[in-house]
Amino acid sequence: MKRIPPKVRFLGLSGLAAIALGALVTNAPAEPVAAGHAATVIASPEPDTIGGLPGLRRLSQSQYVRSIEQIFGEGIRVPGRFEPPLRQGLMAVGDGVVTVSPSGVEQYELRAREIAAQVLAEGRRARVLSCAPQSPGAFDRTCASDFLSHYGRLLYRRPLTRAELDGVIGLSEGATRASHDFYKGLEIGLSRMLSSPKFIFRVEASEVDPASPASRRLDDYSLASRISFLLWDLPPDADLLDAAARGDLRDPAKLSLQVDRMMASPRFEQGVRAFFSDMFGFEQFDGLSKDQAIYPKYSAAMAKDAQEQLLRTIVDLLVTNKGDYRDLFTTRKTFLNRNLAALYRVPVEEGGVEGWVPHTFAPSDKRAGILTLAGFLMLDPTHEGRSSPTIRGKTVRELFLCEPVPAPPPNVNFAAVQNTGDLVHRTARERLSIHQENPACSGCHAITDPIGLSMENYDASGAFRTHENGALIDASGVYEGKPYKNVLDLQQLMRASESASTCVVQRAFEYGVGRTLNTSQEKWLEHAVTRFAADRYQFPMLLRRIATSPSFASVAADAPLAPNKVVAAR
Repeated sequence: MKRIPPKVRFLGLSGLAAIALGALVTNAPAEPVAAGHAATVIASPEPDTIGGLPGLRRLSQSQYVRSIEQIFGEGIRVPGRFEPPLRQGLMAVGDGVVTVSPSGVEQYELRAREIAAQVLAEGRRARVLSCAPQSPGAFDRTCASDFLSHYGRLLYRRPLTRAELDGVIGLSEGATRASHDFYKGLEIGLSRMLSSPKFIFRVEASEVDPASPASRRLDDYSLASRISFLLWDLPPDADLLDAAARGDLRDPAKLSLQVDRMMASPRFEQGVRAFFSDMFGFEQFDGLSKDQAIYPKYSAAMAKDAQEQLLRTIVDLLVTNKGDYRDLFTTRKTFLNRNLAALYRVPVEEGGVEGWVPHTFAPSDKRAGILTLAGFLMLDPTHEGRSSPTIRGKTVRELFLCEPVPAPPPNVNFAAVQNTGDLVHRTARERLSIHQENPACSGCHAITDPIGLSMENYDASGAFRTHENGALIDASGVYEGKPYKNVLDLQQLMRASESASTCVVQRAFEYGVGRTLNTSQEKWLEHAVTRFAADRYQFPMLLRRIATSPSFASVAADAPLAPNKVVAAR
């Protein structure tokens, strides 16, 4: 991973001029400074970039379910099974290359029929219909057109073409005549739209950029979808679609107003949760299990609580308090409930018996930073009966630092590492030393194991321990040339390093555009990292800058540039 240090220029100013310019540049409240000692950042222009080809991304299961809720209201049951996602650095990137099997197509069709039947059920149809047919047993073209065009726009995330609308109207008319039921006819038309790839996939379209006829950009509705899924993890609402129709998203001031409106919405918190759930690999919680004989406190409910604790901690620091992203690696402020208080062996405050309460770990507690929370520590679906420093170190390298780790060579013998009853090699550090003696294994283990071993004071369920098999655990190591005694020290070093903050900038952009960065965007990443530092590492400001960036709307006219192996993470 290329290290890109923030390049910040300072210009000495004094008094109110410095305060005003600082606020304009950083988009953050200015702080009083002493006259004669003020300094502010001079913003450099964003470099021009060439994006990838317009994307085709399958809606994730959560996006599908919440799209139905946003469009039709609460109470619609989404049945059936969804085919598994694919991670390529991010799940959001994998969504652009995942395929749908014949069985998956059948599931989408069955699901569409059941959802349409619920939407137009007798007790619910009044909520979604703004008109009534002249006769419930006959087709009413005007009413059908109003309904299908309105919900088609929300489902397809753009207005239906004349041919698309005529197609579903014709289908509804034929079904009405066959059933003698206007609502059954609408149900069939709605089902067709729900099973269409134009709903199931986010289909992006491009157009010539008027400011540069040799370049292309996303069209207005595709840009609206990118912005909405970045900020809300949801399709555009009616207001954003209206703004796209007016061309407002091409006006920087009007675009900023829309982005600010969306970030002020409660849905923004869900968008932040969705991003970090992807970045931190939370899909691994599905089916996660631990050996109950070894970890009696572990349960599926505790795993769900651990995930929720991590997300609450992130949202509270980054969204509610607009804190420094780097503080995720050092904060002692979190939230607890009864299950986690028992795991962490701390008393639960009033209110935590039945719900969640804020909690600050004491300086003497061995908990600070997200790497010491159970939501990270237990997230290993491959080992039910032990912790794995290699998996933990690989996770940190790949997901938190954007540093790819090669897959292990074939036919590796893991018996020695897995033998937790070895009386000679009692700790994980001692057992892993066997792999380090093998030249085929030593290179990768040198990347992953030092970081993973820093967390060996926490077992696979997240409980703290000092010994393994009666032997004292050594959690020390070296990170970027600096020694640490344990994971608390390691996270202090990670916070001070540029690696973690650079990675979250890269991940956020890749999450939004649905692909890895290409060669053209290396300069953009350097620019964005600099602006992130100027914005005091406030994550909402990072998302705002991405959503309003010309690079976010840029697409390639031809085949995209090859991914840069130095910048892009796998």
